[in-house]
Amino acid sequence: MKILDQIYQSILKGRADECKAFTQQALDQNIVPQEIVSKAMNSAMEEVGLLFSKNKIFLPEMMTAARAMKSGMSVIEPHVVKDAETGVGKLVLGTVKGDLHDVGKNLVAMMFKGAGFTVVDLGIDVSKEKYLECIQQESPQLIGMSALLSTTLPNVVETIAYLRDEGVDETCKIMVGGAPVTEKFAREAKADGYAPDAGSAIQLAKKLLGR
Repeated sequence: MKILDQIYQSILKGRADECKAFTQQALDQNIVPQEIVSKAMNSAMEEVGLLFSKNKIFLPEMMTAARAMKSGMSVIEPHVVKDAETGVGKLVLGTVKGDLHDVGKNLVAMMFKGAGFTVVDLGIDVSKEKYLECIQQESPQLIGMSALLSTTLPNVVETIAYLRDEGVDETCKIMVGGAPVTEKFAREAKADGYAPDAGSAIQLAKKLLGR
């Protein structure tokens, strides 16, 4: 659809105002939020990540694209969460220590809320101690860790090991995701699961919870 391509292009070009306006137009055309996210926003950020990995764009351009997507997400979120059922489960979510990126994490949070989960968002640069403190206070069934920079992947491994050593047992499932994360890495890090995008993360979460 033309409007989805316009959203896609506005993110690639880092045009936040256009992305916000086009996203509203897509909703006005009765395109469902999940389709806007999967076919336009996710696709655009995957392309941005690919260009970044090939050194065809650099961090400022990637962050500009992320801000554009965030502006579009702000239009979608009320429509995603307003009719959601509740009580599916509780997710503690954050971007790991040393990583300041939050667009992917915010998208996961929004989609999980829309799927009926309670989401406790710890934000960015989350230490292993902060994860543990929140888990002890909130008693979640799920933990989500996001990393965009490959240099912060060791912090994912360290955080998972720390949580398990500190008594967070196997009833609390740990999911990982982000541009440099792979299924292989997730297994090596001893995570309970890996998802390449927000939609897959919801399916994984429900599977882990036996739903």
